[in-house]
Amino acid sequence: MNPLLAVWYFLEYAAARALVFVLGITPLPLLLGFAELLARVAFVVLRGRRSIAIDNLLQGRVCDSPEAARRMAFQAFRAFTLMIIETAAARRRMRADNWKDFVTLHVEPEAEKLLNQPETGVLVASAHIGNWEIAAHAASTFKPICVVYRPFNNPYLDRYLHQARSGERLHLISRLDLNPMRFLQSLSAGEALALMIDQHVYNGAVQVEYFGRPAWTTKSVAMLHLTTRAPLLIAYALRTGPLRYEVHAIGPIRCTRTGDREKDAFEITQALTREIEKIARRHPEQYMWGHRRWK
Repeated sequence: MNPLLAVWYFLEYAAARALVFVLGITPLPLLLGFAELLARVAFVVLRGRRSIAIDNLLQGRVCDSPEAARRMAFQAFRAFTLMIIETAAARRRMRADNWKDFVTLHVEPEAEKLLNQPETGVLVASAHIGNWEIAAHAASTFKPICVVYRPFNNPYLDRYLHQARSGERLHLISRLDLNPMRFLQSLSAGEALALMIDQHVYNGAVQVEYFGRPAWTTKSVAMLHLTTRAPLLIAYALRTGPLRYEVHAIGPIRCTRTGDREKDAFEITQALTREIEKIARRHPEQYMWGHRRWK
């Protein structure tokens, strides 16, 4: 590694550790005020992301005018900054013995039955809505869960945040180091395997309709379901107030098998994507619209 780059990475890592510590001890009202300020600054400075968010809202017909789309895009920026700030704050405040003070569960009966079966591995599709970090930790109270995540370029920062985000029953797998056998082992051990399915991908993708537009979407969840027959669930966490969340789990999602794996993978991925779209349409202010979903 270039020595200057290594120094820069270390400074980033040190700053992140200091920030997480400060966020953990700062009174919640001050944190929320800081998040509001950060959202406003980001909305002005990150012009590219702002334009992407507004365009996505208009193209997806979530908003019917540029003015409405701009207002909604700001709400999405605000939700994202709150997610980052509150996730850091929750690490010192939310524990195994008090998490129910912060989280309300809304789990469909069949989904709850599957999650409470120690021997049954389940596939969980999720999206960048609300607070996905809280959703993962809440799901781990039912059964051990593996979450596929995007690592940071900074190795020091990635190692630190990997440890901070993990838990006794929550394990992270880098999407750059995917091993199909690791997935199969996780499911056969009765764990939950969670993957985000609302981002643009190049490899191992299928084109489905999302908000009325063609979007390349990972078919990993569908292929794993076809291979293992593990039940398919959708889970997400909505913010309802300061450090307060509703975690939803719906399913199982069922699709008819035809024997044509590519066709079945498409149908399964489309069904999951359709459910994610319904959730995002119901709660657009908490969805991450600034992602270049349609390239």
